Amino acid sequence: MNGITITWEVLLIAVVLATVVYLLEVALFSRRRKGPSKASAIKDLDLDVEGIHVRVSVLERQTQALRERLDDLQAASEKAERQQTEQQATPYAQAVQLARQGVSPQELAHRCGITNGEAELIVALNRTEP
Repeated sequence: MNGITITWEVLLIAVVLATVVYLLEVALFSRRRKGPSKASAIKDLDLDVEGIHVRVSVLERQTQALRERLDDLQAASEKAERQQTEQQATPYAQAVQLARQGVSPQELAHRCGITNGEAELIVALNRTEP
């Protein structure tokens, strides 16, 4: 059985549509109970629909702004992940991390496949103690 994936956009649209239907029903039934003339009821419904249209337009603009912000955040997140992956991919980046954890130069050289001189330099530059 295939799973159903509901995005926030689909959910937002469903909520907006449900709200519009609910408001239309409330407007229609409240007008019927009062028993106004048909012309007055139609005029009131037109005003209600116009108000709903304005609210939907506002929600659409807000949704578009949220989509754009989400796209920006996703792009920034992907860029940060790529940078982190690139930094961790080099033996020197791994050596810097290990040096900051207090690993000895000899162990650093062995783990990262770098020379002892390189390992000593990395440890000297990245000591966490004053």
